[in-house]
Amino acid sequence: MYQSYMIIRLTLVCMLSVLLWSSCASSEASRQEKAVMRALTQKRISEGLSSRHYVIDVDRAHPDGRSPIHLTSPYSVTISNDTIVSYLPFFGRAYDVPYGGGTGLNFTGRILQYEESITRKGCHLIMMEVHSEEDTYQYAIDLYNDGTAIINVHPRRRSHIAFTGNFHIE
Repeated sequence: MYQSYMIIRLTLVCMLSVLLWSSCASSEASRQEKAVMRALTQKRISEGLSSRHYVIDVDRAHPDGRSPIHLTSPYSVTISNDTIVSYLPFFGRAYDVPYGGGTGLNFTGRILQYEESITRKGCHLIMMEVHSEEDTYQYAIDLYNDGTAIINVHPRRRSHIAFTGNFHIE
């Protein structure tokens, strides 16, 4: 009786140690996979920024002084050399716009000024001055190492609005 109890106990201990060892191995593999994915994402970000060909797909709008709005339609900002294609919704106050509201943040414009810097933590800060037929805009993009981005838009004739989204190369 005692001998069968010890065999069962030893078997359970062996099974538990095998399970524990295999879970540690799988967590190490998942850590390595995450590190590889992070390195690939950072490489894509560097390539897109250096060639100035990239897209930020937007999924949330953050109007000035209001709660975030989850966007269900596909919106984006596309940078291609010295051109920006801004396809963004606008929620907020307009001060001096054409009759009917104008085009808002839906335009193709020329980038007048483009500056990029990197913070100590590796976040890319992109500042652009953009001109369309209706307005002049300041776009400030915070691009993080995981590919997420925050876009702050400061129009001259409308209130400030921010967006969150994800970076990819076009």
